[in-house]
Amino acid sequence: MTTSFELREVRHEERALCWSGISEEFGTIEVRYPADGPMGSTTARVLGSAIPSTLLIGWSLFDDKPRLTGARLQLGGEEVQLRRRPWAVRRKGRALRITHDGNEYRCRAIRRKKYVLTRPGLAVTVTQSGVGTKRRRVQVVIDGPAVPVDISLAVLFSGVNRAQLTLGGAFRTGFSPILNLSMDSVQPV
Repeated sequence: MTTSFELREVRHEERALCWSGISEEFGTIEVRYPADGPMGSTTARVLGSAIPSTLLIGWSLFDDKPRLTGARLQLGGEEVQLRRRPWAVRRKGRALRITHDGNEYRCRAIRRKKYVLTRPGLAVTVTQSGVGTKRRRVQVVIDGPAVPVDISLAVLFSGVNRAQLTLGGAFRTGFSPILNLSMDSVQPV
């Protein structure tokens, strides 16, 4: 069974961006970045009528989206374990691993603006497209039986800097501390 829905980019307040839309199965969905979070951090938050609230707390020097290095994930108010291997050469090895409630998820980059969140029996593919504020969209394609937690985790990463899941992004992130280009650490989460 394959279903899909679309989120569109909306600008809230003075600076916050948001992907917002409605899914027939999961109701209203909103991904805000940067969202309210601890001082000195950059965050992305998912809110919805039928999905749990999800918050990724990271930091970013120049971007509104939090980075994965040193990030913390909260799902429904509880801390969720994140792991990744920043020096892996293959996409599968660089995938972000998320463990929640006995489920093992993997978030893997397909291209710069396309990624997939998987768990056994489910694949949620998210593709960003469009140029200009009124034309930007996120297409979410669900292949398999999904529960609200799956959707909340999948759409969250549309508001996160996923460059470290690509080979080029992993390379830049790995060498940035050596070249003193940013404050990133190379330690896996």
